Amino acid sequence: MEIGSFTIPGHATKRKWAVYIFKAVPHNSDEIIQLYVGKVGDNRAGCNPVISRVGNHFSHNKIHSQIRNKIKTPEEYDYEYFYCHFDEYDEDCPERSETRERVNELERELNRKVQEKIENVKQVELLNPLKGTGYLARSKKEHRAQLLDLEEKAILQQLVNNAF
Repeated sequence: MEIGSFTIPGHATKRKWAVYIFKAVPHNSDEIIQLYVGKVGDNRAGCNPVISRVGNHFSHNKIHSQIRNKIKTPEEYDYEYFYCHFDEYDEDCPERSETRERVNELERELNRKVQEKIENVKQVELLNPLKGTGYLARSKKEHRAQLLDLEEKAILQQLVNNAF
């Protein structure tokens, strides 16, 4: 029998748009550290606190459990979760789709930054690398390039640095 505990900071319960890096550190030091980049707030409606997203990663429901789907023995790892809130979630806000689009771009940019950071690191693997190989119209690329400002990109870089 095991008795355990962990602390949940109050800000992890906020209903806000956020991006995160989930870091799975294996108990066996010969194995590779696994990373997963994601966001809270799905592509249709809704936005749960980051602490809810953490739990869902270990769910036995395959739709929500990306970590469990990728790491078949999750109990053989310890986990760190690095996140940053960006915007309030307002269910009644008419600009919600615009905010969701911006958070989607924050997630893509965070994924790119993680890939840059681990490019030559053999003991770390990103479980969900952004490939960026699909066709994207020039106008859409230009629009996405305008969604984030330099301060937000710097915050994402700090988030990556904190994870390492």
